[in-house]
Amino acid sequence: MRKTVELIPPLAVIFRELHEPNVYANYGPAIDLLHWVLIRLRDPYIKSISKENYDSVLRKVPSEMLVAAPNLIFQIASAKQSTAEEKWKYNGQGYSTLYAYHGSRLENFHSIIHYGLQQNMCKNSLFGKGIYLSSELGVSLPYSPIGYGWGGSVLGSELSCVALCEFINHPTIKKHNSAIKIQNTLSESVPDKYYLVTNSDLVRIRYLLVYSQEVHPTRNNESSGLLDWFRQHKLLTFMLGYVILLASVGLTHNKQVEKYYRLFVQKTGLD
Repeated sequence: MRKTVELIPPLAVIFRELHEPNVYANYGPAIDLLHWVLIRLRDPYIKSISKENYDSVLRKVPSEMLVAAPNLIFQIASAKQSTAEEKWKYNGQGYSTLYAYHGSRLENFHSIIHYGLQQNMCKNSLFGKGIYLSSELGVSLPYSPIGYGWGGSVLGSELSCVALCEFINHPTIKKHNSAIKIQNTLSESVPDKYYLVTNSDLVRIRYLLVYSQEVHPTRNNESSGLLDWFRQHKLLTFMLGYVILLASVGLTHNKQVEKYYRLFVQKTGLD
């Protein structure tokens, strides 16, 4: 699978060649992998959120800190017959729900999306074992360092993700209590802006906030192929540019070229 991912060209390239007779011979493993990810894996599935709706998503947890807005937002949706979603709704009967953020490394999000946040997988246990959430995006962002993804993605190859979660406001959820001295009762309270969830069944991932270092717009024109080639062969492009530069310098010192240049300038009236 890893080898197949490395060989997959940008999806715009595959899309342009879908009607070619040899498309499957060229991209067979890539097409099979995409069919598995996009068609067979339907719970959960990822939906892109339009730019005009970003504010409504971020307002679910109003932030007091000034932080950078995400480049992209995706919704994590469940199938109609989702066992996990039905179990979450059953556990939430009689309780309200809240939204909060969770930061993690990029490589953890495949597991997070498909299996949810698991309290036994969380390494941070300063205030007790469990899933740490925050009502501030700025608190969760440092826990989501830049990771390296697929180089052919229009999202860019350097990404970080923050999960926006919905959780059941159950009595077992640990919250900040200003009346409690944390140093004496670490098990009873957590810092301000934090939530500590000790039961994975109380949390569902609703959105992914994606921070990309370089977002490439999808290009369907023919010139994009040449640009993609230059991006993938940066060293060769640099060497070609250097050769062209040397050639241009050499030509400017050639008397014959200079003679024709002056003649051209006179004829065109540019002098």
